[in-house]
Amino acid sequence: MKVKKILIVFLCFSLFTVGNFVYAQNLTPNDPNYSNLWYLERLNLPQVWQTETGSNEVVIAVVDSGVDISHPDLHDNIWVNQDEILGDGIDNDNNGYVDDINGWDFIQNNNDPSPKYDLNCTEQNGCLKEAVFHGTLIAGVAGAVGNNNIGITGVNWHVKIMPLRVLNQNGSGSTADVVKAIDYAVKNKANIINLSFVGDFFDKDLDDALIRAWNAGLIIVAAAGNENYNGQQVNLDINKRYPVCHYGLNYENNVIGVGAINRDGRLASFSDYGSSCVDIMAPGQDFFGTLVYNPQSSGFNQYYGGNYSGTSLAAPLVSGMAALIKAYQPGLTNTEIRDLILNNADNIDDQSPGFAGKLGNGLIDPVKIFQALKGQAVGINPGQVIKGSTKSIYYYAFDNKRYVFPDEKTYYSWYDNFSNVKQVSTDQLAQIPLGGIVTFRPGSLVKIQTDPKVYAVSKGGVLRWLSAEETVAILYGSNWPRLISDISDAFFINYKIGDSINSPNDFNPNLEKNQVISIDIDKGIR
Repeated sequence: MKVKKILIVFLCFSLFTVGNFVYAQNLTPNDPNYSNLWYLERLNLPQVWQTETGSNEVVIAVVDSGVDISHPDLHDNIWVNQDEILGDGIDNDNNGYVDDINGWDFIQNNNDPSPKYDLNCTEQNGCLKEAVFHGTLIAGVAGAVGNNNIGITGVNWHVKIMPLRVLNQNGSGSTADVVKAIDYAVKNKANIINLSFVGDFFDKDLDDALIRAWNAGLIIVAAAGNENYNGQQVNLDINKRYPVCHYGLNYENNVIGVGAINRDGRLASFSDYGSSCVDIMAPGQDFFGTLVYNPQSSGFNQYYGGNYSGTSLAAPLVSGMAALIKAYQPGLTNTEIRDLILNNADNIDDQSPGFAGKLGNGLIDPVKIFQALKGQAVGINPGQVIKGSTKSIYYYAFDNKRYVFPDEKTYYSWYDNFSNVKQVSTDQLAQIPLGGIVTFRPGSLVKIQTDPKVYAVSKGGVLRWLSAEETVAILYGSNWPRLISDISDAFFINYKIGDSINSPNDFNPNLEKNQVISIDIDKGIR
């Protein structure tokens, strides 16, 4: 007899108290409980919503404990299988599932993907309310209907949630059911799979299913997991957990692993970490969200509730962001979307001493992501020099901002001619935010118009005073006076004064120039 492999799933959220938060004003939805959603403001989602609020053509498969598909803030965003006819008892779309209108329950093998639980849900009878709520909370974070004057909003105001139930009322489930759910998501053309659970053991069948999903073009997002049984955070470099630590063929990163930060921007005390499995961080503390509603059952008489924390809740923020990207540019591949998310993150190592290099690429930054998307949309690549209808010339940097050259001499310190300047329209230029001023390339000789001192430029616009003419002549040759460029007083604020150069051994102009081959490097962007 074949032994059934079981994946014991550890729910990835815990409870914390809710505090107060100050919110910025942008494109703010009218949902009455929006003020409780501090994490959306922390990620500056209102700025992104000015550009994109989601699309009903994008599908997120929530592989979890089921979703309350009748919830008033989720119902309109629940996936509907248009190729199936409800109630006829026929597998109309030949996908292997009969009457699967809104998804599937892989535990009870039926077409109702809502949570199943004892009406008298207590820990004594193996029922955990948090486990029952889990999938509905996840769905709400990624895609509660926004700006509908009801409850809350998700990252996407418009999206389709495909509920796939694999976890029971105490938060456990089998690997076999997870594999079936992933294959179902692939077969039924989901775009994103959210996996907000972890197990302790590698499983080849699960690994193969994830590879199939990735190869089919789906984006896979998984929670890093919370602390272990002893209440200690887990270093995933040492103690692997799955599916967050799965890798594809040839170690391709086919699962976006998500850790959690707290309100202060530091690694949350409950979040697992590790450079080999965690790719990105997102808020995961004090969430207010959509709950399973059933007035006939004690403890299930509210549509919304708060105080939830965990990497389970950080993951759907990333899944939701992937859905927003897909809505804005449907043609992007899963690799391109993954890279957009990871390459535009904010490094937060300094905020979490002792965990440097263990927090992936840093905190997800939706604004940076959409700045990068807009640059791609107008056909401009980072590293290009651009100009609009005026005489001003800009460097389009890898932080997706444009840096202006204040004058020709600054430009010529970086480039030999103007043949590489790309003409763009005024509208294209307006989509790219200003980042600051380009400073002279390191190794250049400059002086300030109101200061007779001669300075050598070092990385980052640092000016180092050459204290003796003999030193200048040795470093730059006898014609050094002709190499000096003036910096106007107006642009002096873009430079910093560094240590003086007192001997030729203190500075090497060629080395300075060759080590800083781009403006991105000079600005510390790359």
